[in-house]
Amino acid sequence: MPLADLYRGSCQPSDLGPDRGNLRNLYQQFGECESRSSERSRSRGNSSDGTQEPDDTNLWPFVNWAPVFFNACGMPAEQYAHALSQPLVVGTACTGSAAPSFALDQIVGAHNFSEVIASESHATTRKWLLENRNMHHLYHDLTFARTGGQCQVHHQHCPPMPLPSDKEGEGQARLDIYISGFVCKNFSQENNVRFQHSDVRELFISANIETARKAKPFLETSRFIRKYAPKVAILENVFGLAKRSSKTSSTDEFQAPIDFVLRGSVREAGTDHDEPIGLQLIPGYAMDMFRLKSKDFGAGQTRSRIYFIMVHHSVGDQNTLDHIGALLQTFAASMPATSVWDAVDYVKCCKHDWTPEEEDLDQSDVVGGKTRESFDKAKADLGMDTSSYEEYRAFTLLCKQRDSTWPRGLNGREIEQLDIIYHLLPIAERSRVVTDVVKSLGRRAWRSDGLSPTLTTNSKIFDFRNEKLLNPAEMMALQGFDVSQIHFSGYKRSFFSLLSGNAMTMPVIGGCLLAVLLTTALRSEFRSCVTEEPQSGLAQSDDDDQDDATDASGSSSNFPQHLRDEWPTLAHSGSGYSSSELEWLYNAPPGRVL
Repeated sequence: MPLADLYRGSCQPSDLGPDRGNLRNLYQQFGECESRSSERSRSRGNSSDGTQEPDDTNLWPFVNWAPVFFNACGMPAEQYAHALSQPLVVGTACTGSAAPSFALDQIVGAHNFSEVIASESHATTRKWLLENRNMHHLYHDLTFARTGGQCQVHHQHCPPMPLPSDKEGEGQARLDIYISGFVCKNFSQENNVRFQHSDVRELFISANIETARKAKPFLETSRFIRKYAPKVAILENVFGLAKRSSKTSSTDEFQAPIDFVLRGSVREAGTDHDEPIGLQLIPGYAMDMFRLKSKDFGAGQTRSRIYFIMVHHSVGDQNTLDHIGALLQTFAASMPATSVWDAVDYVKCCKHDWTPEEEDLDQSDVVGGKTRESFDKAKADLGMDTSSYEEYRAFTLLCKQRDSTWPRGLNGREIEQLDIIYHLLPIAERSRVVTDVVKSLGRRAWRSDGLSPTLTTNSKIFDFRNEKLLNPAEMMALQGFDVSQIHFSGYKRSFFSLLSGNAMTMPVIGGCLLAVLLTTALRSEFRSCVTEEPQSGLAQSDDDDQDDATDASGSSSNFPQHLRDEWPTLAHSGSGYSSSELEWLYNAPPGRVL
């Protein structure tokens, strides 16, 4: 089949869990796929009176997801907190909100892993990371992990991470897990010029300084994996990575950015040699791709991302990735559906240090340019072009009457846009709508199904039910963060829009990490823990047939039989760390902690 044909075809909904496997699946399923089992109804967020403490781990599963996942695969909750034979050694790039580290806190506990390298280009985010996490090295440029450079923890030049040892009997990789959410701006739908290229290579190799800067994180991520051979690498990016430009030809080698991510190469400076960059060109790994949706993992937002999981041959193979995919299906099926209002209620019940700041925004009614034209057209379409100011601005005027601090966080354009959306909505839907007011009116960025629009780096999510913007704690909760563990004080709302918009959804990256630990030879403790049948009641088949869901032992289970029978038997390689490596990994002064 010609590559061009892979981009065509309708979006076939799958009930739950990841859409995975190959490029054809990714291309055909580009676009929003609103698929859910009819039995999974969303909560409408009316369970809280604002006084209870969230001490029940099942009360807020989108935050307390780890016990749900462990329960789904038959692991006792207390067993995963035991000390590992050797702490996991973890590195991150484009670290952002540090979701992988917060996820590992839930899975193994902070005592069982060490984040030895991290990188983040945004200065305020680095400051926040140093206040909220404990990493050994933090760089403003991810290249420095490979070459050495100025470290934000030690405030001096630090050498590069030591190379893996080649001594006989030692594992090839020193890092256990490396996670990179490389920059997505060249591929995201938020980028108005993302598909103006005629050659996909222009998104990665460009004379345009800004485009080249945004491409650098992927190139450096690939170079780091090739040099240091981490035992497992997890990369995350937007689903727009799989979309082709209308300007590319059907005969082009690279039809979509994901083709270059998998098979691309760049010309080495000053030579006539090509440097292999594509993930499939890195030797020693089995790799698979998974399309994971936040809503399928219990988060109350529409967020679809591609996760690349690479398993080094020293700890797994392609069969291991099949096991990982089955586990991700199991985790998704075990999570109850939630809504944006569940996140709002959770934050009401949770202790956190966010306090509203005074925001000096232009709240005048003067809106000009193309925005004014679109607003006037919308008024005419509504038949309100001759309506009084009070009638046209009825919703926001009522909000101001009810709350003297309203409209904290909104500017004049966003306030008027809320009035237009209010009039556009059927009366019965108005109390169920959530919108991102930063997006233009033409984007129609509102929903009435209990889900929030996908959080982006400048999002302002307005909840018509509660007549307010979601605050930073609520936005972080939508991404599955335990807000009681986060420092909010001293940071502006706009910073947490950036942080939450860049974040990996916690139950999603947590599911990836747990699936990796359970199926690879990283640590034998995890594979030996799975000795019991999964408990019943976590997920039912679509036809709700109890007989079909019962295994030979009589217990109801949706845990794949092949995962119980065929755990990998690969021997865990010895630690083999040299004294200099141990000093680099563990003896460096740690960063500040909470």
